[in-house]
Amino acid sequence: MDFEEQLESEHLLLVDRVCKTCGVRKSLLADYYKIRKNLSLKSSYSYECKTCTRDRIKEKNRKKYPLGKCEICKKTNTKLVTDICKNCNKFLNQYNHDVDTMKNFVLYLSK
Repeated sequence: MDFEEQLESEHLLLVDRVCKTCGVRKSLLADYYKIRKNLSLKSSYSYECKTCTRDRIKEKNRKKYPLGKCEICKKTNTKLVTDICKNCNKFLNQYNHDVDTMKNFVLYLSK
């Protein structure tokens, strides 16, 4: 935040807000993300604190990409898309699941 922005939002330094998720009162400027351009307004900051926002996004990613063992490369504790890891899924999508290309790939690797 540059000096001019600090002067515009100076009146918000002592403003606290109660997080809508955890219910804890926290500093508006230090503990909430900016969500709009006009930083001089209280409504330019989110109603969920940074900690709760990060936790919510982590949980969403855990549900979207659960950890487990990949059926192709056999790596453990990797993010899975269905039963395979993201790297193997990326490789399969690159070749559009072309069986002939995959067979040629396996034959090449077995040499």
